[in-house]
Amino acid sequence: MINVLLVNSSGFLSCKAEGHAMFDKKGRDIVCSAATVLLRTAARTLGSRPGIAFKGGAPERGELFFEARADEVLAKAELKFAADFLKIGFESLSKEFPQNIRFECNLEE
Repeated sequence: MINVLLVNSSGFLSCKAEGHAMFDKKGRDIVCSAATVLLRTAARTLGSRPGIAFKGGAPERGELFFEARADEVLAKAELKFAADFLKIGFESLSKEFPQNIRFECNLEE
C-alpha cells in the first residue's frame, strides 16, 4: 500500500509518500504510475517556480518527499493550487483503489 501525507498551511506545503501499491507487477502497476505522475509533476513544478524554496527527494524506490515554502502572495497562491491539485488527485485514487493507496491530508482552508 502507498501511504501519502499532504500538509499545507500558509506558505508551507509538504508531501510524503511511502510504500508500493501492489496493484500489479513492477512496470505494470497503474496505481503506482498515477501516484508517481502526481507527485513528480507537483514536485518538479514547485521546484522550478521563482519565490518558492524547495527541497525534496526520493531516497529509495517507493519513497518520495518534498517541502516547499513561500513568503510572497503569488508564490503562496501557487502552493495552495498545488495542494488542491494533489488533494483532488489522491482523493480520487484512494476512492477508486482503497486497498492500494491511503491518503491523509491536513490543509489549512
